[in-house]
Amino acid sequence: MNRLLSFILPVLILTSCNNKTNSPETPIDKEINMTLSIDNQELDVYWEDNDSVNAIKGILPLTINMHQYGGFEQTGSIGQSIVRNDSQINVVPGDIVLYNGNAISVFYNNSSWSYTRLGHINLDNSELNVLLNKSSVTFVIKGEEK
Repeated sequence: MNRLLSFILPVLILTSCNNKTNSPETPIDKEINMTLSIDNQELDVYWEDNDSVNAIKGILPLTINMHQYGGFEQTGSIGQSIVRNDSQINVVPGDIVLYNGNAISVFYNNSSWSYTRLGHINLDNSELNVLLNKSSVTFVIKGEEK
């Protein structure tokens, strides 16, 4: 009986360790190349290497109908809460952040608030203003495994 337990117990432990499921709170570590388009314009984006970006990879593709807020950002709900690590930060045009764990904001002007950094769009301020300074935009993130 003891021999049987000494064999089965490690197998059970290893099996339970490998049964990890991905939820919005469980970041994934897959190598996924994420692309962003706003109103069908594909953009060059630097993505942060953090748990929130990894969680977003687990819910792709993601389409967000965003709306203008405060004259400095576009914001929209991702439809669920994901892991976050908010801190008071100053954002600049092009910054992409997670707000309250359930919304994404992208900036075309400066601001400061408690956010989790997700990435940065590599466009100059005038191009960002043309792209984002309107009543609404469609924000699409897609991914493919590398």
